[in-house]
Amino acid sequence: TQIKQEGIVLYNSGKYKLARRRKLNYAEIKEQAQEYFDEKFSYANDFFGVTKLIYENMNNYKLCSFNLHQACENYFYALRLVHTLKNSKQHNLSKLLGATHKYSPELRKIFPRKMKEDKRLFELLRLAYVEARYNSKFVVTQEEIEALFPKVEKLRDITEQICKSQIEVYRQMGK
Repeated sequence: TQIKQEGIVLYNSGKYKLARRRKLNYAEIKEQAQEYFDEKFSYANDFFGVTKLIYENMNNYKLCSFNLHQACENYFYALRLVHTLKNSKQHNLSKLLGATHKYSPELRKIFPRKMKEDKRLFELLRLAYVEARYNSKFVVTQEEIEALFPKVEKLRDITEQICKSQIEVYRQMGK
């Protein structure tokens, strides 16, 4: 649908026609949501697992911060895709959190930003997407990574619970 709306036809033989857009039934929605969840949740878990390996074996905290960002990004993608079957290519964790917090009040509790230290840690994680790769002066400490690990673990657990619950809702509605 998106390709049809936004794409530019480079060649048209006239032999084929794109299917018309239609509403999916709940069985199709459940199937698509499950596929999105499996892919994005797995990516997120892989990034998180790699972060732990880097932390334990290389002590490269800057690279750890980038991978934690990627894990969070993919957990947020899983949430959005399971609920809407749509996802924009967004890397800003503030915007992703804002777009997904409606699925559970627990999401805002993971990354509270009222206390100065919580705000600083979230900002470090948010900035890691670009800064960890391109800014040689970007510094991340062992303590900061250790403070972020439980937050990302909580995001993982809440994401899994919310997504599985929503997929079950689709399954029930498709009966």
